[in-house]
Amino acid sequence: MKYLFTLICLIVTSRAMAHEDHALGESVHFAYHIAFWSLCALVAYKGFVWFKTKVQAKRAS
Repeated sequence: MKYLFTLICLIVTSRAMAHEDHALGESVHFAYHIAFWSLCALVAYKGFVWFKTKVQAKRAS
């Protein structure tokens, strides 16, 4: 639960920081979004793989 809360806080604060400063060029802002959502997708994928491995290990026991 604490990891979910940490992830939600990270997303909320990152969104606020990303849109607070409009001094970034449009291309840099777009690149930030690509990097941020790619990282979110990677974390979700790794969490899914970890959970799947944990369930399979529990069934094998």
